Amino acid sequence: MLRIRVSGFREALEEELDLLGVAVVEEKLGEEPFKSLAERYPALSRAAEAEGFKGSDGQSLLFYPDGRGPRRILLLGVGGEVDLEKIRVAAANTALKARETGSRRFGLLAPWDAVEKPRCFEEASLAAHMALYEYTKYKSEKSGEGEKPRPEELVMVGGDDEALKAAERGRLIAEAVALARDVGNAPPSDMNPEGFEREARRLAEEKGLVVKVLYKEDLEKLSMNGILGVGRGSGVPPRLVVLEYWGAGRDKPPIAVVGKGVTFDSGGLGIKRHESMMEMKYDKCGAATVLGLMKAVADLRLPVNIVGLMPLAENMPGENAYKFGDVLRMYNGMTVEIGHTDAEGRLLLADALAYAVDKYKPSEIIDLATLTGSIVIALGNHGAGLYANNEELAEKLLKAAEKTGEKLWRMPLWKEYYEQLKSQVADINNVGGRWGGAGTAAAFLSKFVGETPWTHLDIAGTAWVQKDGPKKPYYPKGATGYALRLILEHLRSQASTHH
Repeated sequence: MLRIRVSGFREALEEELDLLGVAVVEEKLGEEPFKSLAERYPALSRAAEAEGFKGSDGQSLLFYPDGRGPRRILLLGVGGEVDLEKIRVAAANTALKARETGSRRFGLLAPWDAVEKPRCFEEASLAAHMALYEYTKYKSEKSGEGEKPRPEELVMVGGDDEALKAAERGRLIAEAVALARDVGNAPPSDMNPEGFEREARRLAEEKGLVVKVLYKEDLEKLSMNGILGVGRGSGVPPRLVVLEYWGAGRDKPPIAVVGKGVTFDSGGLGIKRHESMMEMKYDKCGAATVLGLMKAVADLRLPVNIVGLMPLAENMPGENAYKFGDVLRMYNGMTVEIGHTDAEGRLLLADALAYAVDKYKPSEIIDLATLTGSIVIALGNHGAGLYANNEELAEKLLKAAEKTGEKLWRMPLWKEYYEQLKSQVADINNVGGRWGGAGTAAAFLSKFVGETPWTHLDIAGTAWVQKDGPKKPYYPKGATGYALRLILEHLRSQASTHH
């Protein structure tokens, strides 16, 4: 993680920064800060004119000034309307250019007053850190020989003490996103249910969280045959890991967040094709996000109660694997006919949702999962599908997503989806046919939450960087940590309205 400092604009121009990123509003080249830069470096205006740089969204210009001060100046166009996403993109692109040019110390100057000033500093710091993320656990040090120096220090130009605090908050959130990404990117045999539990216990000890683990024997006693069924074909037993954070006192009901943790998904007996299986270590990204979220909540010391539930299993075609046509009795007593063994995530989630509702009586419940290919067909890799049984909760999450730039699109829960799930031999089937697959999956899950306000986020298209997106400068290849920031934003707004 970067060291963070604040500096005045004039002071920054006297510093020997390796790179100074300057976000420029469209058609405002006659105003500050560009005006002062152009007076100091007359060649900058000529370069901007020659390159047609006007500050349009997405434009950039790298300039090498003479004399003392920054060695490089990177102009970044942010367009006419500046929002938090434009600030994030400018910060991320500055950080990436710093890495590309071997800049150890880089600064950022942006229109900090564009939205909420402290929030702009927070988001800029967060995005810079997210852009510089790398998963290097399995890279030997020798493989990095001869590389350029890495960025070490970020100077927030135009900031004060409050800005520094905000930037430090951004760094803490970035650390939580990095944890979610690390777990998502980890090889499936290392981050299997056992490895995942180790990671959760380590976090609980470090942050003072309450940890509970239900093992195979516990799951059998509780008739959690959704989790057990999926894990039956693997040599590593499934489990349910629960982390609790009580920041608002035990007398208030918690918010429950449930993440799908299929640590590797072969499809079971309905085995996937090789090319589909290559990315199935990412089927644990929902649970990974929950883990990162618990870290963020603890680090920010939010005055909220939150319970994170991570049902963990490998879906493998071993000799004891669950079969097509099997009937499983779930935690809430409902029986499920298995129409397909590759529709396994909903079985894990169903047991965990029912358990959360029964044991914790949450005020609301959010689940997130790399659940269906159907949602990718519907929305591409640009956003996640949101299903809900409660209008108010859905609106709150949509509002949070708008702020964090993590797109959500409200999807319907039509009664026809429930018709598709009818079974001749059980209460419900785990699949409803090819069409409307994301809708039938959500309808299935809704059967396990009762009257509790609930939202389901299908992040199958956004949980990792796929061929067709999501393309953002703060999303390196691999796991993205998608939806962590938007759920955290939702929790922060809950905390501020209650205090």
